[in-house]
Formats: sequence, C-alpha cells, structure tokens
Amino acid sequence: MRGLTLSGRYRLDEKLGAGAMGEVWKGFDLRLHRDVAVKIYPGHPDLEPRRVERFRSEAMICGRLQHPGIVVVHDADEDQGRLYFVMELLNGTDLRRVIAEAPDGLPIDRVIRIGADIADALAAAHAKRIIHRDVKPANIMLLAGDRTKLCDFGIARVIDPDGKATAQVGTVAYMAPEQFDGRPEERSDLYSLGCVLYEMLTGDRPFHGNTPIQVALRHSRDEPKAPSELRADVPVELNELVLHLLAKKPEERPSTASEVAARLKAMLERPAPPRPGKRSGNVRRLPPYELLKAGVPPRKRTDIDDAMASAIEQVLQKAGVDAKVAGYARLPGLTRFEIILGPMTSSAEVYTLRDAFARALDGSVIRLVPMERSSSPLPGVAAVGLEVRQRVPDLISLGDLLREVSSRDELVLGRDRDGTPAVVDLKESPHLLIGGDSIKPDPMRTIVAATLMRWTPMELRLVLIDSRKGGLTPFLDVSHQITEQDLLTWVVAEMERRYADLSATHCRTTEEFNRLVREKRVAVPIAALGSIESVHPRILVVIDELDEFMRLPSAESTLAELVREGRAVGVHVVARTTSPNERTITNRVKGYIPARLALKAASVEESIRVLDQPGAQELWEGEALLIGARRRPIRELRLAAVTDEEIAAIVDHWRG
Repeated sequence: MRGLTLSGRYRLDEKLGAGAMGEVWKGFDLRLHRDVAVKIYPGHPDLEPRRVERFRSEAMICGRLQHPGIVVVHDADEDQGRLYFVMELLNGTDLRRVIAEAPDGLPIDRVIRIGADIADALAAAHAKRIIHRDVKPANIMLLAGDRTKLCDFGIARVIDPDGKATAQVGTVAYMAPEQFDGRPEERSDLYSLGCVLYEMLTGDRPFHGNTPIQVALRHSRDEPKAPSELRADVPVELNELVLHLLAKKPEERPSTASEVAARLKAMLERPAPPRPGKRSGNVRRLPPYELLKAGVPPRKRTDIDDAMASAIEQVLQKAGVDAKVAGYARLPGLTRFEIILGPMTSSAEVYTLRDAFARALDGSVIRLVPMERSSSPLPGVAAVGLEVRQRVPDLISLGDLLREVSSRDELVLGRDRDGTPAVVDLKESPHLLIGGDSIKPDPMRTIVAATLMRWTPMELRLVLIDSRKGGLTPFLDVSHQITEQDLLTWVVAEMERRYADLSATHCRTTEEFNRLVREKRVAVPIAALGSIESVHPRILVVIDELDEFMRLPSAESTLAELVREGRAVGVHVVARTTSPNERTITNRVKGYIPARLALKAASVEESIRVLDQPGAQELWEGEALLIGARRRPIRELRLAAVTDEEIAAIVDHWRG
C-alpha cells in the first residue's frame, strides 16, 4: 500500500508495524503538510463485526482524550472499504526497548518521572470513565526528554453505568487479578502501572510462568518480591507504593491515578543532603506552581466589543461602503472585527476609513489587516480585519502556560493569536535571539522565571550576563547561578572540558555521557559541574543586552563559538538586544541562531535585521513575532507575564 492516498488526503509512506487490529503506517497529511501515523483495518469482504467495532471505538475513545501524555487522534474515516484513523506521529522509543537496554533497572529519578507521567495520563482517561486495560511498556512511548505518551487504546472501554467494563482482555503479564474474572475497573490500570514500575526498577516483571494460566494464578495468589530485595537503592516510599499498587484487591490499592501521580511527584521533590563546598538550599525541590497566579479566563464577548461593532457598522454606512461587520473574536491583547466586503467593494475602500474608525472608537489604537479567508460559507467572499487593542488586555499568565506545556525543553513565551502556547523547543532550537523592546512583559524575565520553575540546580545552571544592569537583578544569587568572575571564559572552558569527555568515551552528546555515568560505565570526571545523576547539567547563558555585550573584546568570536559548539554539550544561549543593528546582530552570530523572537521594532530595517523580513515595526506593546529553527511560517503571539511578586517567591524558594 506504499504510496496509496486515503480519502485524497493521507499518503502512506512507510509501514511501521502490524498486529491483530491492522497495520500502522507513517503517512503524510497532504492538506496540512505534516507527518502523521495512520492505523488501517484493511478492506476485506468477511470483516468480523466485533473487531470492526473495536477498531472504530479505539479512534472514538482516543478522540475524547485531550492530554499531553496521551496519543492524539486527528481524524477517522473509511476509504474503499478500509477503515482507518489518523494519529500524531510519535518519534521516540517504546518503554519496552528502554527497559531491555537496562537489565538492572533504570535510574530511580527516571522511573519516578516516567511513572508520574503515566499516572497523569491515566487520571485524564479515568476522569472520562475510560479504562485502558492494557497498560504495559510496549504501549508507552518515550519521546525526546522522556516525554511520555500512553498509546494503543485498542481494548480500552468506557465503563458502563453500573461501574463495570466486562471482558477478560489484556496482556497477562500485566493484568490485575480482577481482569481475569472479567471485572476490570480504574484500579485495574493502577495494578498494571505497578507492574510497569516494578519492571522499570528491577529490569524484570513481578511474575513469570510457563503458560498464561500459570502467570494468571501467580497474579491472583502470590505476593511479589519487594523491589528493594532486588535493588538496594530503591527508596522506601517508592518500594511501598509499588507494593501498594500490586495489592490483590482493588480496594486495597491507591484510590485514584491522581493520588499515585501526587505520591510520585512528592518523591521527586524530596530534599537531598548538601554536597560539601556547594550551596545548601532545596537543590532537589522544584517550586510549587501555587507560587504563580492563574490568569483571567478569556472572555468571548463583552458589551464594549458589541458597542464597537455597532460603531464600525455606522462608519461603513455613513461612508456608503458596501461592507458589514460579520462578527468579532477576542484574541490575546486585541479584538479582531471581521468586515466582509460586498462583491464590488475593494479592500482599499475600507483602508481609507482608518481615521474614521479610530474616531468612532474613541481614539482606540487600531490597525487594518488583510484576512486570508472570511467566515462566509459562500466562495470568493473577501474580508478585512479591523484589530482594536484592548485597553485592559487579558493577562497571559506564565503559571497557566507552564501548567499547560508539559515538556521542560520548551521555552514558554506566550500565546498565539488562537490561544495556543507559543514555545521554542530547545531540542530543535538550542538558542534564541530576541530583538526589539518590550518593557512589559519582559520576555527575558519570563524565560528565566520559567526555567527556575522547571529545573533544579542539579539539572541546569544559569550564566546571567546582565549588561543592562537591572533586568536580571531579581534573579541574582539563586542556587542555579554560576558566579565565576569571568563568565565568558568559564563557559568556553566548560565546553572544552565536556568535549574532551565526549571524545574520550566516543559519545556524541552530553546526554549519552551522563547516561554512561549514571549506569556506572564511566567514572565521574574530576572537574564535573554536576553529580552522578547529571554529571554535565545543562547550561543556559542569558545575555541582556547584546549592544553592551558586543563592545567587549572578542565578544563576537566568543558568542559565535558558544552558539556553534554549544548544542552537543548542553549549552544554550538566549540573547536579547533592544537595538537591532549590524554591529549588535552580526551575520556571523545570526547564522547560528535561526530561532528569533522580534519585539516592537523602531523601523523596517530593525525588523529585517532580526527576522530577515519586515513586520515587527507594526507590533504593539506586548506583542511579538516568532520564527522557529526550520523557518516555518512566522507566528504572531502575545507575551506571557510574570509579576515581581511571583519572581520574588521563586527566588526565595531557591535561596532556601
């Protein structure tokens, strides 16, 4: 079927696997121009109705679940007798393979993090009354940065009103005792999670047998060996949780997946004894999200917006322009009114009314923008967008974004026009160049605050170069900070040390090297910055302001070296200038930082210097334009905000 296009939209490129419920292919969505995964139940004249129903229900069940830890289903349809549904394409490795490569068990913190993510995903499913019934390592994908995705809901079921989901199905090695009796429930998934945690910790399953019946009997009757009997470094609380999950009766297990997730996350936050000669403080405990306030829920309509729509209509009528206001949408920071043009009306006629619109809207700051398509169901209808800056914009809270974006590798910046979080993925774009000026919100403060919320000093260290003498002052003296006198010389020397370690061990990245150290296959280097858990932690170099920084001797060559060589050894650079010009943003440095964030620019030339195209000169305060590493279409966004009080609370946490 390679090359086949389903429903004129999904082209099949590569077969990824096959099973009892059909085949999975890597495909390409010709409409949205993106890679996807397509699961197909091949056409056949003797399709078994029960299996067809199971195939259809998998797509429907997954479609109900919207959670970062659950595979996303985009579409489901039928093409010439072939049932299929379309999922996100997951570029990662299933947990089964990861465990197979670590026969003595995975690192404890990694087990806890992965387990917490699985429990969060199960909690989301259980909230919809859906039980997975087949939680096992082969159905858990690990993406970059150990982002976890729960997959294969082929035998998942919605629990009936009487509280039961019948049928004796699942994978025997991970099935709860009640599943063998056809009485699965939410806590059956928790038993399976206990089996997965057990295997991650010890490299082996809790029960074996020569036949499925023997394995089933052992699950129902035998008590498993405690993980701590097989591995001495298993913490007491984790050992107890696994045994709690493996209780024979559902009522003897934790009551919900949310409880399991909370217990696991609490283990990650346990304090560790300070290392000699290092700062004390809570080097393992991340700040609670309660430190960050929630934003105001976005409002779809307001009386003020309704009044402005009427005022715009009156201007059009008074000018005799054949156009009307079809509606409006409240977006982050602005309200966009859609003006649909009559069949003989040109957009220029609306643009000439700009000053009249401003007067009718009591001097509001406005701009007119072309709209690619109107909301009209009729073909060929043109429209112009009239955007009005909200005098009291809805707050885009950093806390809301961090709670929504699960990956720590993504620098959270704000929200797109449609409300989607706007991020820069450090895996894809290791560095970020920011040009232009924005006093409030300040993206540099947001980036550093978000980093301190999600990374411990054992995992990431900060190099703060505050050339503006004030913007980064609130973050001084946190546990993450490197305090060497000559920061640039130190960073370059640290990079050279790391490259020497990679060369000696034939590793390509510090992530590989760190894994070898954790697995005790390589000794901890004498001059290592971190501990055995992360011997070479990431380094985030934050430069605010480039205009002053570039006046230093050899600044350009040093910065070019950092952004050119830093990626492989865990060094990331975020640099901002309020004066984008040829001296500050040189072509030499710019070429190694394709990810750019443009704030309000003073001229077209400044916009081109940052983005290689105009547009930033038209921005309002708090807005930005973002281009990613792959030069994707430019994204318009509104910056997230973090208050002085929130920053003080985060810093106080790390100062202990």
